[in-house]
Formats: sequence, C-alpha cells, structure tokens
Amino acid sequence: MKYKINKGFITQKIGGKVTIFAGEESTLFTLNDTGAYIFQGIKLGWDKEKIISKLISIYDITEADAKKDLKLFIETLLEKNILAVK
Repeated sequence: MKYKINKGFITQKIGGKVTIFAGEESTLFTLNDTGAYIFQGIKLGWDKEKIISKLISIYDITEADAKKDLKLFIETLLEKNILAVK
C-alpha cells in the first residue's frame, strides 16, 4: 500500500529535525530521525515493504519492530490528516 502527503502541509528541516507545518491549524509536528526517514520514503513514493526493508538495514532492527514502528507512524499521520491512502 502506498500513501501520499495531503495538500496544505509544509515540511522543512530545522536543526537536524524534520518539521511539518499544518497551515490551516497552525500546528507544528517534529519528527525524530526514524520518522523523518519514513516520511521521506513516503514522499518518494516507496511502498510499505520498501520502507520496512530500508528501516531494517539502516537501523539494524527486526522486521517485527520495523513493521510496528511503521504502522504506528502511519496511523498517527492518518489521524492527523497529514497522509492519505494513494
């Protein structure tokens, strides 16, 4: 499954962290390194399997942990209406 970033959100890297600004609500979301990497993968059009594979190789984590982290991250962004299913 692939996701897309909804319109109305601006992303910027500030001090090594990726920040998402929701214009209509004037809300800021700051992502940690893992979240920023996942978010970048989504922007590049990667599917869940590719993101999981990259997380495993970069962060030396198990497939179960990568799936759990990705699921939680995506659920959070869907709840905040930052992401939509493509």
